[in-house]
This record gives sequence, C-alpha cells and structure tokens, in this order.
Amino acid sequence: MNNYSDLSFEFLIEKIFKEELSSLIVTLQTDDQTTPRKTYLTIKEVSDLTGIGTYTLRQLTYARAMPHRLVKSRIIFDKFEITETIAKYKDKGWTDPESDWDVKLVQDEIKTFAKSKESPLLIENIIRNIIKEELFAFSDEILKQTKKNKESYYGRTVLTIKEAADHFRTSPATIYSLVKEEGMPHLKIQSRFYIVLEEAESFLWRETALSYASSGNVYWQRILQRLDWEEKERSLAYEKALKRLESKE
Repeated sequence: MNNYSDLSFEFLIEKIFKEELSSLIVTLQTDDQTTPRKTYLTIKEVSDLTGIGTYTLRQLTYARAMPHRLVKSRIIFDKFEITETIAKYKDKGWTDPESDWDVKLVQDEIKTFAKSKESPLLIENIIRNIIKEELFAFSDEILKQTKKNKESYYGRTVLTIKEAADHFRTSPATIYSLVKEEGMPHLKIQSRFYIVLEEAESFLWRETALSYASSGNVYWQRILQRLDWEEKERSLAYEKALKRLESKE
C-alpha cells in the first residue's frame, strides 16, 4: 500500500479526482449502455405489488412524503424510490420510525437549513476549487464523448411527445398541456415538440413537492426547500461559467 501520510490533502484529492474522471472517460469511450430509465407504476399497480390499498398509498404520498410524480392529477411511482417508505410503513405503521416523521424535528431542520448552507466549510471550498480546475482540463474530452451519442442532447435523453406520454403513463394530450400551460421544459424544432427526459422528471418532482408544500405539509416543505436551494446553486454556477467564458473572449 502506498504511504500518503506526507502528502497534502489537496494533492490527494486532486490525485483521486483525476483517477476517477479518467476512469469515467474510459467508460464513456467503451460502454454503449446508457443509464436505465425509471419505470413508473400507477397507484393500482403499486397496490397490487405491495398489497397496500390505494387509499393508504395516497395517504403515504402526502403524510409521509413518499416519492412520486404528479402528472396533472395522476400519481406515478418509481418502484425503487418507494421501497424504503413502504418497508417502514409495513413494519411500523403510522408511528414514527427513527424520528423520520417527527414534525418538530423537521421544522427545526427547515429553520436551520438556509443558515447552514450560507456558511460552507473551508474544506468544501478547497474541494470545489480543485474539482473545477480538473474538470475544466477534461471538459473538451467529455464533450467529445457525449456528442457521440446521437440520441442524446448534451448527454440527456430526448423524447417525442408520444414517447414522453408512454414514459410518464399518461396521454400525449396531457404532455402537451404540461408543456403549453404549465411550462414543462421542452425543445421545439419547427412545429414539433420534444421533451428532455431528465429535465421533465426534475420539473415534475419539483411541481409535486410544491403542490403539497403549498398546503402546509412540513415534510414536503423540507423537500421543496432543498430543491430550491439546489436550483439556486446551479443558477449561480451557470452565471459564473458564463462570466468566465465572456472574460476569455
């Protein structure tokens, strides 16, 4: 085993990051398999699969913030996302396993969340700076690899309206409505609409959280707060990236 005791923390992080990113690039070059898509189930299918009634499942989505997506009024689930909540409900019922559903605890988390995020640790800043420098060095190579996938848009999955409807277990008319009336992210090429899958899933997840949080549900308020903070961080990073590009021109 190598002895790293005399090396600086920054050097070790840089070394690890280079190794991991190099491995990622090799994978992109050699692996034609894409990340498996989520397979969504309707509430009746989940009921048949778990033996839990549809009414109870609806209560779990609200009272216990069980992950799901609202497509208009239709609820769809990813089987893997709901496994933990289903298991806890079957084991503990409506009690509070491991304080996960402690309202006072969640309220305190919400109050302290913003404050804790405003004062990042120095160690986080060091890692961020190292990663930004190393990622910049590899960015051209990563871009070349992602462009090789003709079915992707910057490494993301593009669906037709019908494909999106099939994926989200709904109708093409509902997808059109989400695009035109509710602002679901999309691309428009000539007169045709296309859905970027990853952006659509994020949109539906946030809209689902917002619908419950707006009604006062504390568990969903916690989720929405984290989503809003993550979106704010992404926007700031994007603005900084644009400024760096402008300064180089």
